[in-house]
Amino acid sequence: MFIPEVFAADAASNTASVGASFANFIPLILIVIVFYFFIIRPNQKRLKEHRKVIDQIRRGDTVITSGGIIGEVSKIDEVNAQFVIEIAPKVEVKVLKSAISEVLNKETQKTVAKPTEKGKIEKENKKNKGQPGKSKKGQGDKDKNAS
Repeated sequence: MFIPEVFAADAASNTASVGASFANFIPLILIVIVFYFFIIRPNQKRLKEHRKVIDQIRRGDTVITSGGIIGEVSKIDEVNAQFVIEIAPKVEVKVLKSAISEVLNKETQKTVAKPTEKGKIEKENKKNKGQPGKSKKGQGDKDKNAS
């Protein structure tokens, strides 16, 4: 007589525990939804835009690799998914498409000076600094000779 009462009590607790276990999963489900909308989805959009930019690279574009090398694309190898980038005059490097981190547009290219141009500018500045001092001394000598 006691056995059926025990089974009846056990069955009632099972239906209550199913509802309680589902209630325990609600916070976990909410965390997954938040992760999707705040982390996964924006990252997928960013990757999609990056692939689109990489696919639009043409010969002559200036790019920055993930290693920080700035160069101009001289050849595109679609079969092997590679670019040949000229990083200095007559110095070319093969780079995978996946290693390109940025493509510089024409406005940005003007602000980023190439190393050879930067060196020339520094040399010209040093030459110009030395010349005014010499010309002043020379003018003083001319003034003495004229008196």
